[in-house]
Parts: sequence; structure tokens; C-alpha cells
Amino acid sequence: MGALASFAYSKRSNRTDSNSGINFRPLSRWLEKTGKSQWQADQAADVLLRDTGISINDRKNKDETSRVVFLDKVGDRAYLTEQDKWGATLSLQYKPSSELSLTFDGLLGNFDNHEDEYDAAAYTASSISSLEKINQYDSTTLSDYGITVLTDVDYAATQHEFLSKENSQDTDYQQFSLTLDWQLAAWKIYGIVGYSGAEKQAETTNLKHTAYRPTRTRYTSTGGETLPSSNPNTFDMYNSPDAYLFDYYEVNQEHINDDKYAAQLDFKRDLQLDFFPALAQIQFGVRATDKSKERDYGTNRVKGPSEGDSSWVGVRTLADSQLTDISNLVSGGEYLSEVDSKVNWMQIANSYARNELRYTGFSVAYEPDQYYKVKEKTLALYAMADFHFDIATMPATLNAGVRYIDTKVHSSGYHQVQNEDGTTGFTAKPVSKDGNYKETLPSVNFALELTDDLLLRAAASKTFIRPALTDIAYKRSVSLNEFKYRDGNPDLKPTYADQWEFGLEWYLDEGALLAVSYFEKEIEGVVRESLTGVVNNVTKYNDNGTVDGIYDFDIYQKVNAEGSYDVSGIELVAQLPLSYFDEMLSGFGINANYTVLDNSLTGASDLGIPTPPEGLAEETYNVTFYYENQRFDARISYNYKDKYVERIERDMYPVYRNAYGQTDISLGYRVNDMVKVTLEGINILNEETTGYTLNPVFPTMYEFSGRRLSLGIRGNF
Repeated sequence: MGALASFAYSKRSNRTDSNSGINFRPLSRWLEKTGKSQWQADQAADVLLRDTGISINDRKNKDETSRVVFLDKVGDRAYLTEQDKWGATLSLQYKPSSELSLTFDGLLGNFDNHEDEYDAAAYTASSISSLEKINQYDSTTLSDYGITVLTDVDYAATQHEFLSKENSQDTDYQQFSLTLDWQLAAWKIYGIVGYSGAEKQAETTNLKHTAYRPTRTRYTSTGGETLPSSNPNTFDMYNSPDAYLFDYYEVNQEHINDDKYAAQLDFKRDLQLDFFPALAQIQFGVRATDKSKERDYGTNRVKGPSEGDSSWVGVRTLADSQLTDISNLVSGGEYLSEVDSKVNWMQIANSYARNELRYTGFSVAYEPDQYYKVKEKTLALYAMADFHFDIATMPATLNAGVRYIDTKVHSSGYHQVQNEDGTTGFTAKPVSKDGNYKETLPSVNFALELTDDLLLRAAASKTFIRPALTDIAYKRSVSLNEFKYRDGNPDLKPTYADQWEFGLEWYLDEGALLAVSYFEKEIEGVVRESLTGVVNNVTKYNDNGTVDGIYDFDIYQKVNAEGSYDVSGIELVAQLPLSYFDEMLSGFGINANYTVLDNSLTGASDLGIPTPPEGLAEETYNVTFYYENQRFDARISYNYKDKYVERIERDMYPVYRNAYGQTDISLGYRVNDMVKVTLEGINILNEETTGYTLNPVFPTMYEFSGRRLSLGIRGNF
């Protein structure tokens, strides 16, 4: 019998500054206005013609109006994140003989994450605004796509927002399993039954004050900024607390339960068959899983000093609350100290809002339309065989297998219904929908020893990635700014890939390795958000309760895109202990890898703009230099990822995350056989995260997180 126990704890805080939200917004935002808002459409068209010479022929033609864009929103944001984590493990093993072993593994833990966010944002595309004066525009950079960018504009009534946000998440997680290892005659039997689960309680808050004023917004070298305009009614958005009126203090609460049960039984046997000597081993088994995700969500908006009271709305100002300088709200010094266009502002602390704005008896009730539960059951049958043989005088191994998977999905949620009195209600019980898919997934792996040191490898397989449970949930969310509903899709299928690769591995003395491989994947059924319907005549309200207008809201769902695309690439790997070159360098070494990709996907944009797959960078590499001996170890690493498409803004404009490289260090000192002290430094060169839309001259974000240092101690007893 044996036992092993462990406990780990960490506490971390991190400050992030961000100038972001600077995305393209098509001029259709105002050009499509009618009725009482017709003046916004007329003024936008007139100013555009006057200051740029561009004439809009058809204000309803989105292909035309979407090629004149302006800055949607500029936000200055400061975040302070504090995290506490602990985890405890226990492993018990019972081995009555050399043929039989039973092992119990258990894990308990908690992750407590708290984030304070403070925003000073200018929403140029407000519902009551329009163009007032175009100071600068760019019709050259994106001329290949026919896009003109209004880069510096005076707006008639920008919606300026001061937001104090709080995001708290407390997650308990656990995992238990019982494992069987049994040698029964010539068979090796492996079995496991287990459970893993997590329960998360989350609360998010948003205290919002707004001020509608004419101001000027323009691009900077790193992002965007908002300044007073030439209009006499303009103001300094950062230093006018009396101008900001209370909208609401919103509190959202969410409760999520994740559960997964699994059972697996494998049989394996070594073979020596006279009639088939190449067959060395067979293995087959079965695995079943049952997992579920259940979510409750509710919102309560405080608009006055008591329940049902809205006397603060449009009356109480930002100046009526206690204000604190932003540098004191989030410790760490001056906001965005690394850039030239620095700003500073006073804001309401989240602690003040929590203590002063929640009235006696305040609570949040869960809402039926926000509830969903998703279940996924899988049954997998699989088998594989190992073959050992020679090609000429070169030893070879072949592993071939097949997996059959049957997946059943059950998604449920409450649906809206119309009551007899004409009001809107919900079904008495959740409405559900089932889905299922079955797949057969073959794979083969081959290795050939060309020499004692040189190995040729090749592999081919069919794989898939399941859709996220949140994407197949029966639910609907709304984005008022985008005039969109987003629905879950229980019929969503996995994303499939047919892939193959081959490579060479050269094994040298002292554990050194050099390797190169080429791979190719054909990916099908990529999950994308797509327009699947329209809800007509939706009344949209402004934050102050007035009617913004009646619009048609598009319904978007995650769907499996038609067709497929290819991704191919080359990977290089080097593991070089420097003692290979000279024994004097014993303990020193280099680990490095490099990957370059190519793909065939273009045109994911509704405007036909060639776009690579989201999240796929053409080049990535990392290099680590290290030294280690029995007492001390040190590493310095550089990780690089090339630019990639982060998302397709409004399904039209590709938004890129810039290439990013980061240097990290790690030092460890073993005090004795039981205690080791470690020091880690993350992003020690203070690299920033940046992005842009289509071209770097149109930045979307500048985010600065600084260095992060952590000190750890590990004990084995």
C-alpha cells in the first residue's frame, strides 16, 4: 500500500492598461435612419459629400455604405486582477501482487478571481449623433477594397461613458477516479471510472454614467483618442464629472454546474504468431462519458435608492459620488505611462458602488430566458494493432487503429410565449431538443530506422473537435449595439480534419535531437457565426428610457461552414545539450522549435476581403537557453507568434492581432532534498499587445500588462 499527498497555493495580482475598442463602423449606422431620425442620415450624407467628395448613391445598399467607415468607439481602460488558487491531491494505491494494482486519485481545489475594471469611453456611433465635420480621411490605404476610413471626425453627439465594472468568480472543482491495472494471463487489462466537476458562482457589476456632447475622435499612432471639438457645446470628457448623468448600477449573477462521468476498459496483449510474425500487439477497448453543463443567470438594475425607484436616472451625476484618481483605483502607477497620449481621470470605486448603491434587501433573481442545460453522452469503441517488421535491413514499426464514436446531445431551455392577456411569458417547463452524430476515425503511424541515429516517421488520421457546450445550448442573447440576436444551435456538428505528416529525427549523443517534419490538414465544418433569420419591428430603447427606434434584428447562430480548406506547414525542432560540443559546457543547453504555416482559406468577409482562418498565425517559434545542475537551474525563453486574424468585425472587416514576442525567465534553487525555491519573471522586457483592422495604420488596441514576477517554494516530505 502507498499514499501520496500534495498541496499548492498561489496568490497573484496583475495590472493591465488598455486603449482599445477602436473598430470600423459602417456609415450605414446613420445613413439608414428614417422618420424623426432622417436628419441624421441627411447630415451624414451631406457632411461626407462636403468634406470628402464621396456621394452615396443608395443609402440602403450595405455593400456601398459599408465601404465608408468611422471609428466605432474609443475606450481607455484600466484593469486590476487578483487571483487566489489552491489545490490538494491525494493518491492511494493498493497492490496485493505484481499482477494487480488499484489506485484512487482525488483532487480538490478552488480558484477565486476578482477583477476591477474602470473605463472612460467615447461611443461615437451613438443613437442621436451624426457626422459634423470630417477633419481627415484615408481613401488610399484600403483602396483595393474600395474602403474609405474617416480617421479624424467631429461628431454631433458622442455618447461618453464612465464605467466602473467588477467581475468576481469563485470556482470549486474536484476530480475523483479509481484505476485498475491487471495482468491476467497474457492480457493487460486497464480500467478507470471517474468523476470531475466544477461549480462556479460569478457576479459582474457595471456602474454607468453617460454624457452626450459634440466631441472629436481620431486615430493615434497606438490607438485612438477623444478631444474637444470645434463645436461651442463641446467639453473635456475626462474632467467634467458634473456632465455625466447616472444611467444604472447593474448587477449580474451567474451559477454554473459542470459535471462529467467517465468509464473506460482496455485490453492489450503482446503476440508472437508463427503465421503472422509482424503482428506484435493488439489493443481494444470501450469508453463512455456523460457530461452536462447547467447555467442560471439573472440581472438587477439599481436606478434609485430603493427597489422600483428610478429617481437617480438622468438626475444624479458622477460628481455626486466619491471620486478617486485612476492611479489610486488600480495600483501600479500612471495610466499607460509608456505612450505619449496619456490621459487621467477620476472615477467611482467599485467598493464605493457596492457599499453605497445597493439598497436594503437588494437581490438578484435568476431569469427563465437565461437558463439552459446541455447534456452530451458519448460511447467510443476502438481497436489498434502494432506491427514490427524489416524493410530491407531497416527495422520498421506500424501502428494502425480505428475509433468509432457515437455522440448524443440534449439541450434545453425556457422559450418565450405570449400570454392570453398579450404579455410575454415563458414555457412552464424547459423546452428541449436532441441531436446526435456518429463518426469513424481511422489513424496510422509508421516509423523506419534508416540508420541507428536517423528515424523516418509518417502518420495519417481523421480527427474532430467537438463544439463547445455553450454553442449548442438552447439560449438567446441580444447585442443592442449590433442589432443582433445570438442563438445557440443544438444541431451544431464537430469540425473535422483529415491530416497527414512525415518527418526525420536525428538522435545525437548526449541526448541531442534535430527533427524536421511536414504536415498537411484538410479542415471541414469550421464553426462560424452566420445570419440565420430576422426578427422584424423590434423596439430599441436608449439607456435613459427613450425610444431609439424600431429596427429589424438579425439572428446569428454558430453554424458549420460549407466546404473545406487546407493548412500545411513545416516544423523544426532542436534539443541541444551543449556538452555535445564540449564537456566544459555540461549543464548548458538549447531547446527550440519553429513552425511555419500556409492555408487556402480566403473570403470569410461579407465584403469579399481575403481573410486567413481566425487564430491561425503563419509563424510561431520559441527558444530556451538553460543551465542546470543538481542544486541550481536557470532558463530564459523567448516565445513569438506572428500576426493573426482575431475576429471578423461585423462579419466584414478582419481585425488582426499584431505579432507578439515575449521573454520569460525562471530560476530555481534546491535548498535541500525536500525544499526548492523558484523565481519566475513573465514578460520581463515589458512588451505590449497591439492590434489593427486590415492595415497597421488603423490600430484597434494598445494593451500594456508590464512585467510579472512570482516567488514560489515547493516542499516534498
